[in-house]
Amino acid sequence: MTLWAVPSARGERLAMAQAYPFEIPDGSYLFRDGVAETLPADVNLRGRTPVLAVGSNQSPHQLARKFALRPGTEIPVTRAWLEDFDLCYATHVTRYGSVPSNLHAAPGMRVRLSITWLDDAQLRVMHPTEIAGENYVYARLGKLALETAESLRLDHAFAYVSLHGATGIDGSPLGLAAMAAERRPHRALSQAGMLALLHRRCGGGAAYEDFVVAPFDDPAERRRRCAVLRERTLPFAWPHFDILER
Repeated sequence: MTLWAVPSARGERLAMAQAYPFEIPDGSYLFRDGVAETLPADVNLRGRTPVLAVGSNQSPHQLARKFALRPGTEIPVTRAWLEDFDLCYATHVTRYGSVPSNLHAAPGMRVRLSITWLDDAQLRVMHPTEIAGENYVYARLGKLALETAESLRLDHAFAYVSLHGATGIDGSPLGLAAMAAERRPHRALSQAGMLALLHRRCGGGAAYEDFVVAPFDDPAERRRRCAVLRERTLPFAWPHFDILER
């Protein structure tokens, strides 16, 4: 399986690791052939699967990386609010050094995210970028309160979810500060703040910048950091949840 290439230059690696979840447009958009365009008012969603984008898949930059070999790809991406959830830091490290996001049940709050409306061929492209690393499963979530910016209400959607749960600190998850939320009862950190926390948890021996770029070429180091993150794990807990692929 061929995945998109990570940068080789140290400065680009340092910037990429700290930039997650990358730039996300404020409004809904149509991802077309590598760029974000205005979402047409009459966009046709028929035959497409609503897949929650809880991290970098909200960004047209990340979609461009994942669909680089599929010229002409068009994906409607609608911004939405999801009730009773937050987007929190997961318990693994990506091959580009970031700690990614995971859904986490948080009764009483709501979080802003995106829905990628994928057709069957696009799902086949997306799956290997998410579930091949054995961190996420592809699942259906029911009994949701999900409303898009276009006032479309959904009671179910699909998502890539890590069964390893969320990183915990003092018994609470850590939200992604980059994600707008209301009534968030726990702390939120930027990606740079999360990496600094992980740096301390891993002993802080290396210089911070050396620490950030190390996982790009060292799968063993990524596994070591996963083990550290999973020392304090908060489980994914949503009763209306069916795993479809892993």
